[in-house]
Amino acid sequence: MSDDRPARRPGRPSGASGRPAAIDAVSEAVLRAGSRKVADLALDLGLSEVTVRTALDALERRGVVRRYHGEARAYDGDAIPFRMGHHYEEKRRIALLASGLVQAGETILIEAGSAAAFLAESLKERRDLTVLTPNLFIARIFRGSKVRVVVLGGAYQEESESLVGNLAVKALEGLGFSKAFVGVSGYTPASGFTLNDFARAELTRAILARGAENWILTDSSKFGASHAASVCQDLSILTGIVTDPGLAPETRARLESAGLRVLC
Repeated sequence: MSDDRPARRPGRPSGASGRPAAIDAVSEAVLRAGSRKVADLALDLGLSEVTVRTALDALERRGVVRRYHGEARAYDGDAIPFRMGHHYEEKRRIALLASGLVQAGETILIEAGSAAAFLAESLKERRDLTVLTPNLFIARIFRGSKVRVVVLGGAYQEESESLVGNLAVKALEGLGFSKAFVGVSGYTPASGFTLNDFARAELTRAILARGAENWILTDSSKFGASHAASVCQDLSILTGIVTDPGLAPETRARLESAGLRVLC
């Protein structure tokens, strides 16, 4: 039987035994270019088109790409399942670190975002835990688990599945929690932490103002970016940041000099 794989270039991922490497290589190529044709990916990466399609199937399930006829495009929407695919391994690492902060018997708040969703996944086997959330996607992660879930009310954002607005802010007033884990879209020294959604930013500010142990969950790609909706310029209300090793040393030093714990 003939092998449909072209000769592999040195240092390139192989097919079956190197499947994770193939997925990573295809992901990097599509995200870098924005869109790539299957045939071109196979040629450039030294893989068969079957292997490329298999990798793209996995990436579409993670939400990294969307498939079209003979082509894959990087997903750029706001739905959590798709955003979970971007910087997938980094966000899994963030979730593992953040889950280590959660103690048995606590009531915590998980706001929204893809890193927060990974945190929810890492906690769903816990038994003595209560989770408050304004996000329906995160609430569904705990379906069938022993975790007690309380969902805030509010106006429904269809794509992100977050509940926001005055009702959500008011709902916070009657709820207590020891730790809050929130996501952001950007950080610069001038703007502080920001989001690209004003309604979600309003709720996040209300969460941080409650005075719990406040943690930002975000991958290192967000540092250096700034968005219109301010979340937090006063870093003194934060306990720390959970991110990945890609965080620039000078940024880490700046955050730590402001009194924050930085886990990565």
